[in-house]
Parts: sequence; C-alpha cells; structure tokens
Amino acid sequence: MILALVLAVIAGVGAVWGKSMLTASGALRDGGASTIPSSLYSPTPEAGGPGGRGIVAAATPAADSSTPADPSAVASRIAGVTAKQPGTLGAATVDLTTGITLFSKNADALMTPASNLKVLTGIGLLNAVDAGKTFATKVVRSSDDPSTITLVGGGDPYLQATPSATNPDFASTQVLAKNTAAALKKDGVTSVTLDYDDSLFGSDSWNSAWPAGYADQVTHISALWVNEGVDASGARSTTPSLQAATTFASQLTASGITVTGTPAAKQAPSSASTVASVNSAPVETLLKTALLHSDNSATEVLGRQSALAAGRPGTFAGATANLQAQLTSLGAWQSGAVLQDTSGLSRGNLVSATMLEKAWRAALTTTRLQPIADAVPVAQVSGSLASRFGDDADVAGRGVVHAKTGTLTGVSSLSGWIRTADGRIVVQAFLLNNSADDSASHTWLDAAWSAVASCGC
Repeated sequence: MILALVLAVIAGVGAVWGKSMLTASGALRDGGASTIPSSLYSPTPEAGGPGGRGIVAAATPAADSSTPADPSAVASRIAGVTAKQPGTLGAATVDLTTGITLFSKNADALMTPASNLKVLTGIGLLNAVDAGKTFATKVVRSSDDPSTITLVGGGDPYLQATPSATNPDFASTQVLAKNTAAALKKDGVTSVTLDYDDSLFGSDSWNSAWPAGYADQVTHISALWVNEGVDASGARSTTPSLQAATTFASQLTASGITVTGTPAAKQAPSSASTVASVNSAPVETLLKTALLHSDNSATEVLGRQSALAAGRPGTFAGATANLQAQLTSLGAWQSGAVLQDTSGLSRGNLVSATMLEKAWRAALTTTRLQPIADAVPVAQVSGSLASRFGDDADVAGRGVVHAKTGTLTGVSSLSGWIRTADGRIVVQAFLLNNSADDSASHTWLDAAWSAVASCGC
C-alpha cells in the first residue's frame, strides 16, 4: 500500500514505491514506523477528528507553500491535453492546504457518478463506524432446544467458505464450523438441526433501480453469505444466505457433527447463547478491499452497516438516507442530489464534482476518515488503476494519483487526491457523462489527471 504523503521528505521525487498505511489513529504502518512526521500535520480543530488533527498539504523543499497555486496555470495544463475530451464534464480541483479552487467546470452539475459513489459511501461509513470495528458471524442455541443451532449473519461482506491465503484477516465458516463442533462435542452433542438467521438487513435484497442484467455484477444483498454468494463457476446466488448455511452444514459434518434435515430460515431466539463466533477483518480492511476492486456487493453491505451504526434500518432506503445524513454532516451534500444505492450501480444516482471534492477534503483533514486516503487505487500500481495511466502522456500521474474509478456505459469518473510535482496535495473530482466511447474517456481522464500531477503551478 502506498501513502504518497511520505513524499514530503524527498525533494524533487515524483513518486515513492513503498508500502504503508494510514491507520484510523493517524499512524503510519511501515516497517515499525508509528507516526507520520509532524511536518505533515497541523492542528485543524474544525475538522472534527480526534484531537483535531488531519492531513494537510505540506510543501516539499521544491515548493513555496506560502505562494498560492495559479488556477490559470492548472487550467492551461488541462487544456493542453492532446486527447479530445469526450462527453460532458463536471470537474473540481482544489488545493487542500489553501482551499483555493484551481480548476472548475460544471462543478455543481448533478451527474451520474458510477462507482465514484463508493467513495462517498466509504467516507460516510468511516464517519459512522470506527475503522477498527469488526462484524461477528455467530452460531447460537437456546437452552430450551440444545440440539437446534442457528447460524446468524452479522453482515461480514468478506466472509469466506475457507480461510483465505491472500487475506488472512478474513473470517471463514470453515473455522466457525470447527469451533462450533468442538463446543458441541464438549457438551456431548453430536447431532443437530441447523437454522440460519439473515434478518439483520431486512428482506429487500435487490434494488428496484438495478436491471435484471446486473445479476452478474452484484449479489442479492444479505447479512449472511460466503464468498459473496459466488459459486465455483462464478455465478452469483439469488439466495446467498441459504447457500452459506448449506456450506456450513457440510463443514459441520466434516467436523464430526451430524446435521439432520435441510437448513431453514428462522430468526434466532433473543435468549439464545453463543456457541462459537468468528470476527470479520476491521472495517478499514473491508473498505480498502471493496474500493480497490470496486466491489459492488461488499460496498452495498458496508452501506447498510453504516446505516445500522447510525440507528437507521439496514435496508436500501436506510442506507441511502444515512449516506445523505453523513454527507450533510460533513458539508458535502448538495440540494437536488439523488441516491438510489450505495455502490453506484444505478444510473439514477446523481451527485456533483463539488460533492466529491468536499467529501475528499473532509476525509483528508479528519483523522477518523483518513483511512480512505490509502484505500483507493493508485495509478499504475493497484486495484482498478493498475492497468490505467499507461500512455506516454500519463507518466507524471503514475504512483502519485490516488483515485477511485467509476464506469458505466457512457459514464466515466475519477476522484481522489494527487501529490503534484511542486509538492502540493490537490483534491480532484472529474465526472464524464454522455460519452460515446468509454475507452476515450479513460484516456482523457488519465492524461488530464497526469497533467495536474506534473504541475509546478
């Protein structure tokens, strides 16, 4: 993982290829380093984070931070991109330190953001939930019927069927089955009936704004699934909680517990006691995984977790109402904006470049929100930007553009932050709608962002 803010200690270098992470407490994890140099921080009580400290744009020795950037120079850089800009552009570029707008075009126009909505969902989630929070998947039983156990979904978006070698922090039902079997055998129980409880999020699993054809892009949303409801063939289940319970039943059997009958959907009794449980990876890790890979299903689950944490229902309506409330509290909501989901799949979502820019500025200056800074892809390095920024015109952006992608037919978006050649941190949001060529949109966006990255403005 790359945290481009460490460039402040290296003058004149355009990118640093290291691995680090900004934690929820503002700590930098990299070879034992525990803090970010104080030169990268300044008191910002108005930001609202713990201690009122947040990321600010500390100039490298190559830049004079007392000299405001020149908006006309930034506009000239963008205008100089040789690739033709397709579609309709909504854009906002702001110097994080000074708050000066460096570039703006239709910035308040409400446009379809595609997966850039995931950025807003992630920032809203961190505003509602501590980055270290985990979600438990449990097996419970009642003293009245000790031979019946219930698998209870806790809304872990990355619950696996078996332990993940690449993501060891992810919980698995296999481990849960082994622990459950051990506990049952200790009590002399070797045969059970299995129920499953997926009631945490309510019953609305499919968004009415999603065409049926999106079934290959997102799983029916549930508080209980394994491997996101995706089977070995790559197909997404329409009943992922039943699939998870069936998988768990097989794993219990393999662990020496006989499971009679077929798993049934039934809410666990409130008096039930926990037999065994497994915890998800921390929210910070879940969010990073979802954003790096633009994971629709996981982001929808995280949107519902955010709603529950704020005291709202874990439904589509609860999640979108909560996201609006979170953005409003951060000063990033705009009248007329429309939220139909939290992943950006719906073409009916409408936000502006200004909303994204304001949300990013809040995130980079508020300690509890800062994990988002290192959670998005990096140009030519990670996630959905690993194969982008490959043209000669994009060299300056490689390794220093940290941004979330978004693509639907005719829609391309990119929002995030850049460490420019003169050492400034710039927040930027570009939305392209009505494009006839998505590849051309990506080409122009990459070149325009690289032009800003190269700026000594």
